[in-house]
Amino acid sequence: MRFKCECSYDGSSFKGFQVQKNGNTIQSEIEKALKKISNEDIKIYASGRTDSGVHAMGQVFHFDTSCNINASGVKRALNSYLPSAIHINDVEEVDSDFHARFSAIKKEYHYLINFGEYNPIRRDYEYQYPYKKIDRSLLEKASKLFIGTKDFRSFTKNQDLDNTVRTIYSIDFIWDKDLLTIKIVGNGFMQNMVRIMVAMWLEVARGRYTLEELNDIMEKKDRTFAPKTAPSCGLYLYKVYY
Repeated sequence: MRFKCECSYDGSSFKGFQVQKNGNTIQSEIEKALKKISNEDIKIYASGRTDSGVHAMGQVFHFDTSCNINASGVKRALNSYLPSAIHINDVEEVDSDFHARFSAIKKEYHYLINFGEYNPIRRDYEYQYPYKKIDRSLLEKASKLFIGTKDFRSFTKNQDLDNTVRTIYSIDFIWDKDLLTIKIVGNGFMQNMVRIMVAMWLEVARGRYTLEELNDIMEKKDRTFAPKTAPSCGLYLYKVYY
C-alpha cells in the first residue's frame, strides 16, 4: 500500500527535512515513528527538502508499506510517536503511481518579515528585519520582475544544476501593520531560491540596488551577483498542489 501524508512542523529545532549523518531531521523522526508502527524499515519521499530552520504548514510525503493498517490508523499512530514539533495533518491511501515530488504541479511558500520592533518570542518564526527605512512600493516592484518563466540560476545556492528555469505564477504581499507575509506560488523552487529572492528584493527596497540592476542580475545567471540570503526562520512551505 502507498500512503500520501500531509504534515506540518516547526523547523527551528531540526537540521532540515532530509536525513543527515549529524543532526536531527524531520525525515528521520518520521521514519523512526514508522518503524515503531510497522516494524519495517520504511523510507519516505517528500515533495522537496526544506533547509535547517525552515517551517512547513503543508509538506507532503509518501511511503509504501505491507503493514495492514488504514489511513486513519496511520495518522493516529504517527502522531502518537512523533515529537510535538511535527504533526500529521492528513493521510490517504493513493495509487502506486503517485509520487510526492514528481506528481506535484506547483508549490506555495510564505515568507514572513517583521519590520517593527524586535520580537524575541517570534525570532524563530519571522525575519526580524533590522533596517526600518524601506520603500514598500519598490519592494513589491522588485518582486514582480520574477513572475513568469525565467532562468533563476542567479538565485539558487546549487550552481551545478543543468536546468535552472522555473515558473513563478504569482507573488502577493499581505501587510498586517509592520508584519509582511509574502506569498509565492511556482512550479518548483531550487535550494535557497525563495530566501535569495526575498533578500535581493529587500536590498532594492533599501536602495542598495536599482530595479534595472536586479534585472541585470537575473540575466547574468551567476549567483555571485546575488550574494544575500534571507534567514530560514521566516520561510514556510505552505501548500503543495497536485
